[in-house]
Amino acid sequence: MQVDINNTVSHKGMPRCINLINPIYHYSRKAFNRMAAASTKKIEPVTPFLEGKIKQVSLKNASAWDINPNHSSKYVFFMHGMAQNVSGYQALYEEVINKGFGVLAVEYRGHGVNKRASITEDKLRNDVKKAYQYLTQKEKIRPSDITIMGHSMGGGLAADFAGKHKDIKSLILISPIASVALISRKFMLNKNIGMGIPEKVKNLTDSIKPLKQLFELCFNSISKMKKVEAPTYIIHSKNDPVTLTGGSRRLAKAAKRKGVLKDFIIFPKGGHNIDKSKLEAVSNILGELKG
Repeated sequence: MQVDINNTVSHKGMPRCINLINPIYHYSRKAFNRMAAASTKKIEPVTPFLEGKIKQVSLKNASAWDINPNHSSKYVFFMHGMAQNVSGYQALYEEVINKGFGVLAVEYRGHGVNKRASITEDKLRNDVKKAYQYLTQKEKIRPSDITIMGHSMGGGLAADFAGKHKDIKSLILISPIASVALISRKFMLNKNIGMGIPEKVKNLTDSIKPLKQLFELCFNSISKMKKVEAPTYIIHSKNDPVTLTGGSRRLAKAAKRKGVLKDFIIFPKGGHNIDKSKLEAVSNILGELKG
């Protein structure tokens, strides 16, 4: 039986409300929606470099930034992290463009400038799907010219998407979420910086195996990596206070077993954000892919 923590169950006859027995499911749902709301208050001004180069794309329930001033046929399809929005990654977009790629950055429903909406993992996946359809069907970009890239929660979405699309060029994961169960305990428990799950509830779930297994299915990139066939690059920092490097090691191990791991880069510093070192690593990877 395969169970998805977002109220979808693949086993025939299993009630869709199975997560009613998992208390962390409720805290996770509330946290995702709270963080989505927070992302609407952090809209960054467009940088001088990108001024006049951003095409605003409307999607059903979602939106995207299409940036391709060089009219490149090669694209990076980018998925941002939890509590973030597309405007917060403009330094990354500049690196992508400077390497000769266009970039399509999907803005999930309820995030950034989009209207408030209920968030689930399945709904976010659907937003990603709509953005990809725009890129391949309307803009006529070939899947073999598309690199999938995701940061943090977006890394989880990117791994899932890459596992379903065998014809993409490559996959780049930056500080990815390996599963919600592999987020740092501090981030889980602290409401001010993370999910705000009560410690007693977290301990209860950890002590009851069926509940723990349900929790581990949320944004489980490790299981999705087993289906990825594209060359994969993983970038992380040892001092990441949100997603654990141990999770990325497990992702890298799964990718290596599949024969798709091209590089696994761990920096001693840099935290969870895409800092200068990670930008340089991305730039180098794109240089290889361009060549």
